[in-house]
Amino acid sequence: MQVQSSSYKLDDQATATTPVETVQNWLIKQLAEQLRLDPASIKITEPFTRYGLDSIDAVTLVGDLEDWLDLDLPDTLFWDHPTVEKSAKYLEENYDLANALSNIESEETAKEESVNETQDNNNEKKGWGNLFGRFK
Repeated sequence: MQVQSSSYKLDDQATATTPVETVQNWLIKQLAEQLRLDPASIKITEPFTRYGLDSIDAVTLVGDLEDWLDLDLPDTLFWDHPTVEKSAKYLEENYDLANALSNIESEETAKEESVNETQDNNNEKKGWGNLFGRFK
């Protein structure tokens, strides 16, 4: 199995080919946002503590990961598996990441379709106070 290189790729989701790479990219993005770091500075083999992740941030990040994957994860995930690489590998070995990620993709597709439909409906209601939309 090939694992992502140590630095973050800006087109993260598009270049991820495996569930592990997708999770690694997500973790890097979230870690960078949470700790206000440049994603390119985060290496998947470096311990989270090197970047200043404390216990509160770690539990918060696990909660965000649980929400994203819709899985119940151990609160100590990032202490037991202290790098992006080890955490993603643990998740792959112990959870059905492919299924969880496909559920995320199908939810995002449904949301996009809903937004597009709403935008189409809103486009029909243009004019002076929806005056023109009333005569269809």
